[in-house]
Order: sequence, then C-alpha cells, then structure tokens
Amino acid sequence: FFFLLTEMRMGIITITRRRLTRAVFFASLIFSDTSAIAHKHHPTFIMMAQHCTTSTVQYRRSARLQTKFFAIRNASQLSEQYDSLKVSELRDLLRQSGLAVSGVKSVLIERLALATESPPTTNNDATIEDVGNLQPKAKRARKKSVSETPSPPAVDCLPRTLELALLSAHKDSNTNLVIIGVDEAGRGPLAGPVVAAAAIVPTNISGITDSKKITKESERERLYEEIIASPGIRYAVAVVSAQRIDEINILQATLEGMRMAVEGVMNIDNEKQDRNGKKMNAASAERKDLSYVITGGDIAGSNSVKNQPSSYHSLIDGNKVPKEMPCPCESLIKGDSREYSIGAASILAKVTRDRLMHEYDLKYPEFNLKQHKGYGTAAHMSAVRKYGASPIHRRTFAPLKHMEFDEEGKVIE
Repeated sequence: FFFLLTEMRMGIITITRRRLTRAVFFASLIFSDTSAIAHKHHPTFIMMAQHCTTSTVQYRRSARLQTKFFAIRNASQLSEQYDSLKVSELRDLLRQSGLAVSGVKSVLIERLALATESPPTTNNDATIEDVGNLQPKAKRARKKSVSETPSPPAVDCLPRTLELALLSAHKDSNTNLVIIGVDEAGRGPLAGPVVAAAAIVPTNISGITDSKKITKESERERLYEEIIASPGIRYAVAVVSAQRIDEINILQATLEGMRMAVEGVMNIDNEKQDRNGKKMNAASAERKDLSYVITGGDIAGSNSVKNQPSSYHSLIDGNKVPKEMPCPCESLIKGDSREYSIGAASILAKVTRDRLMHEYDLKYPEFNLKQHKGYGTAAHMSAVRKYGASPIHRRTFAPLKHMEFDEEGKVIE
C-alpha cells in the first residue's frame, strides 16, 4: 500500500482514477483510527487533496465514480456505525437495500457504505488543510450571451436552407431564379419502374419531409394532393420502365429520369395537355413506353415566373448529378430529409410509383405487388419461383439475374 502511494507521489507511476480510488480503499481497510486517515498531515490525503482540487482529474467526468470515490473515502467513518452490528443484521440491511449479502463482515460494511453514502454538496473552496470536507468542483453552467435569442418554435416541414441561400446570392441579378427539387423512388425493388420527380413548390405545406419517413400511405396520399393543388406549383414526374432499367442499369435509368423530369418542369405546355387529353398526361400501368413524363401544376398561378426571364437551379437528392442537364444543378446527400423542395419531390415520386404498383397488382395479382411494392421480400421471391417473372420484373437484379427463365417468364430448373 505504501509502496503504491510513494510511487504515485514521486511520479514514478501515473496517477489514475483507479489507483487513486484503490489507495483510498486500502486506507479505509488498513487504518482503524479514522481520525488519522482523515487528518490533514497524512501524506495520502495531502496527495489526494492536490489532485481532487484540480479540474483535470479524470474521475470527475463520471457521476458514478464520484459517488464511489466519496463513499469509499468515508467508509472508515461509517464502519464505526456498522461495526457494532452482527453479520446477520448487516445482511438484513443489505437485503432491504436490494444488495448482495455474500462476503465477510468487512465486505458487507464496505458495500453498505457505498450504498448509503453520497457525495457531499459542492464546495469549491476545499483545500489541503480541510481534506475531510474535500469536494469536487461543480460543473459550470453555460452562461447565456446577452445577444442570445430564444430558439424559434419547431417547424412542421423541412427548411429551405439551400434554396434561400441561392436566392440570396442571386438577388442582384436581372433574372428570376427558380429552384427545382428533384428526387426518385424505386431504385431498389426487383419489379416495377423507377420514378423521378422534379417540383417547384412556392408554398410551404405542413408535413413535407422525406417520403420514406412518412410511414402511412394515406398520409403520403394526402400530402401529394396538397402539393399538386398548392398555388404556383409546377411539377413533372418521369417513369422509367423495368425494360429500360435492364438496358442501361438502374443508376443511369435514375439519372435519365431525373433529367427528363427537370426538362418537363422547365417546358410545361398547357396547350399540349389540352390537345392530347388527360390520359396521355397520366402515369398508367397500361402504357407501353420505355420511359415517359407527366407534368402538371398551377400554370395560371405561376404567371409571374412565366412572364419574367427566368433561370433555373436544380437541387438533386444524392451524390450524383445527371449529364446534359438543362440547367445548373447540384447534388445534396440526404437532401430529401434536409431541403423542402427535394422532400416535396420525393413525395410526388413515391406516391406516383405506389399508385402504379397498385395498378400492376391488378394485372399480376399472384405477386401481391400492392403489399411489397416490388421489393425482394421472401413472399415475393417465393411467388417468382412458383409463377416465374412478369414483364415488369428487372432481370438484371439479383437474385433474378442468377435465375434462368423461358420465353414466358417461367423459371427453368
């Protein structure tokens, strides 16, 4: 014990919280005279006082270790209270406290001391001259700056952080900057198209966030209807089929859909929609196109944009941008949960794809597509092995690419 203390005091070994705690514990066992152990001239406590009054002592960082330290320090004082008790009485006290009752009497006393003793109240004036009253420094409360203002109330939709920064940087220009949010849905499934949406949404709508975080399909549907009915909305949704995905791979198909959607927003033509009718401007499971775009919006409400020279800037979710974009663009990782316009686009893409999968479910009911939306669940793969692959299955996706199919899509064993 004294060898350990000497090495710690002389700096031969590093003073750690474990060694410091152990030294106090040894002291409580060795010295029966509690006045001697707590007295200021004892070298053990001189050393401890010097380190306990320093804010850099490591054990201060743990409230549990603080409690243990002070309980052990006072164990010898508490031992006078428990020494007169029998072992059976000590064990009864331990049982009442919900503690273990095994061990010799000294262990039981120590256990009771640790359980009943708590750190004394904070006293930053503790010195070497008053080791018995030594206490750790209280953690300073963070001072509030005079200029600090109360935080604004929590918003119920995503912020427009990057959008506002771009608009601010563009305010001295003679053109009107329009921000387009772009996102996709359906990159991972084994069946169905990948859908990309681009949207200009001037109105703040409560609840707009990443569509993946909106777990209820009915809630996504409600937000979708609110978005497409909001003042000044302009949007385009590109649908890229499974056949096109197999031709150029999913990444290129996704980027192609994003580019098509942005082009659709920038070139919305009301007269073309009236001439071709609504059916040609709707996503449908009956369409045979490899890829197509549907558009919509409040064209009358966006006349202020239409009648001014405008420049566009696209914010794209992810870490890649499509080639040959019709306007400047930048990617934003996790943008669908960070930027309002991208979050709105994610809802448009997700709901459009979910509606398509419900239609495909009517055509191919054996796969239960309305349930898993084309993802590779165990039930879906079981249906593929039993019924084969449908025309909307992506043959280049694993595990389908490792399976062999005949002309009708049946699995060849």
